[in-house]
Amino acid sequence: MSTENVDAVGPVRRDPETGETKTGVAARLAHAWMPFRRASRVSRVLIFSGLGVVVLFLLAAFIGPLIYEFGGTQYRVEVAPGEFEPIEALQPPSGEHPLGTTRDQFDVLARIIDGASLAFTVMALAVSIAMIVGVTLGLLSGYRGGPIDRVLVTVMDSVYAFPPLILAIIVGFALSAIISPGVVPAAAAVGIVYIPQYFRVVRNHTLSVKQEPFVEAARSMGAKERTVLGRYVFFNVVQTVPVILTLNAADSILVLASLGFLGYGVPPPTAEWGYDISRAITDVPAGVWWTALWPGLAIVILVTALTLLGEGLNDVINPLLRSRGKTGPKIEPAPREDMSAHDGAANAVAGAADTGLERWRPSVSVRDLRVGYRTPDGPLWAVDGVDFDVYPGESLGLVGESGCGKTSLGRALMRLMPPGGVVRGKVEVAGEDMVGMSESRVRKKRGEDLGLVFQEPMTRLNPLMKISDHFIEMIRTHQPGVSRAEALARARTALSQMGIPPTRVESYPHEFSGGMRQRAMIALSIVLEPRVIVADEPTTALDVIVESQILDLFGRLRSEEQIGLLLVTHNLGLVAETCDRVAVMYAGKIVEIGPVDEIFNDPKHPYTRGLLASTISLETTELQSIDGYPPNLIDPPPGCRFASRCPYVMEHCTDAEPQLTETNPEQRAACYLYPGAGAPVPEGVRAPAGNPQETGV
Repeated sequence: MSTENVDAVGPVRRDPETGETKTGVAARLAHAWMPFRRASRVSRVLIFSGLGVVVLFLLAAFIGPLIYEFGGTQYRVEVAPGEFEPIEALQPPSGEHPLGTTRDQFDVLARIIDGASLAFTVMALAVSIAMIVGVTLGLLSGYRGGPIDRVLVTVMDSVYAFPPLILAIIVGFALSAIISPGVVPAAAAVGIVYIPQYFRVVRNHTLSVKQEPFVEAARSMGAKERTVLGRYVFFNVVQTVPVILTLNAADSILVLASLGFLGYGVPPPTAEWGYDISRAITDVPAGVWWTALWPGLAIVILVTALTLLGEGLNDVINPLLRSRGKTGPKIEPAPREDMSAHDGAANAVAGAADTGLERWRPSVSVRDLRVGYRTPDGPLWAVDGVDFDVYPGESLGLVGESGCGKTSLGRALMRLMPPGGVVRGKVEVAGEDMVGMSESRVRKKRGEDLGLVFQEPMTRLNPLMKISDHFIEMIRTHQPGVSRAEALARARTALSQMGIPPTRVESYPHEFSGGMRQRAMIALSIVLEPRVIVADEPTTALDVIVESQILDLFGRLRSEEQIGLLLVTHNLGLVAETCDRVAVMYAGKIVEIGPVDEIFNDPKHPYTRGLLASTISLETTELQSIDGYPPNLIDPPPGCRFASRCPYVMEHCTDAEPQLTETNPEQRAACYLYPGAGAPVPEGVRAPAGNPQETGV
């Protein structure tokens, strides 16, 4: 746990990774550097290579005039005090003029140096104008809405529709007529071109962010409007602005050069690369190559460097792109120390004992399932060596704290892993292993043999498709011979089972309430009557009446269709009411499994006892919780992963990982309090017994 003190510099924090104490400034710098450190090598190469070239141009622009003997507008050279001689025109590169001279008797290198200074000045002014005006108007338009929004959107769309170069020429002409031609009119002409880009991006983000719950919460607590707009909205919508800025900076160099090439930019003899190229057009046919080559290379190199910098920053700032670039080292499954012990434990877990299910072949058989994610800090095994079976007509509840691996396990069964995610082990469905299966075959198994009810399923419906389109697409994808009319009839039946009127099948998702969308998604997952349904918090946000209807439907599917149910939930009451067996997960492992009645009335594992003691009932007089936090799964502790939070911890608990051992004929727990877990139970140690809500332990 990090420590914090206050000194004259600011807060002092201890880095959790290195253990070093850092001042507030150092801590802030380390925090700012973190995204760069976690970015991919390619992203860092893009950033630092682009930044290095930009820095070289900056040094040339602002230090070059101090050390180079020629100036960009100097066509005479002082040979003696008060005596000047003109620079010879069209000299090739030499020791005196490294890049040669121009038709107008200017030194090319001096023109490149002064042109860089002009380019950075115009770029800074143009981007600043565009960013300040565009961001401000975007925030105002998106947050206020109404007539202001409509007027600003119309104006910005009109500006955006203009060809950028033509717009810049028009603005440059107008400003030059009002004020004298020079840097400011050129910068303003370039800057106005980019205002709509900032406006559109910031406005769209503002429209989204202002509806977020944290903004509504700020309003509900009486925050002033300027506080809400500045603190809660602004900092959440400007994250993409640095990327736009670098890309616009690159583009502004091109626009400035185009204006100069056409003769509408900064008037001569000011050094400007586009103007120099236009003057050098007639030199190329005559064999004078250097007057056009070097200004052209300067434009290409600086624009490329700014583009690389922008792309690299985009990868760093955007977490999705950052994960695309760097997902960490390739994950290889770690060798298990004792596979024979694991196989024995797996067979014990899979056994249904006297439940009457042993005569059935499991609908889903999971063996040594490991689910890992590639992270910049190393592989993270969210599920680590899990074994269980789900039999036809059985309901198995999967419970545990948030982050223990329940959802990762459910998605792994379907092979629905995000980029960087891997699945190891065996998931056998209808005699076929899902882990080693081809992607085309996996798509066939999804929906037909395995159905998944997502957590928060109301967000999984395409807002541009009718409910009927979702059903027809799914049914005809798996069963091409089914007609559209038959698929529509089956959709109506599935919705009716969920308590939704069949007439609503032609409605769009936004025309449903949240609970109705959730029921529609559940209906979609069961319409093909799969062998097993993986339900991840299926009744979240449903009222108790609809929840009861859903549970009754699951019960009917289990009894009549012999569909197995894997119920992933935090709701222990739901498990007690619905499930036959329950598996308790902690830190990626199953620590206890058995019949619901046995585990709820007499849990064996200390973690299970803590979960049950934390539940609230009508008899609850004092709230209880489990002290501490789950371990970091990138570097999990040795031995029992619950040891640091366990009230019954013993010295040998941190030596080796306990194995699932039989505590009752149908109940198993991974704890050294019971014989068979991998170490003898010390003399005098007494395992807890009874219901923790009643016994208080």
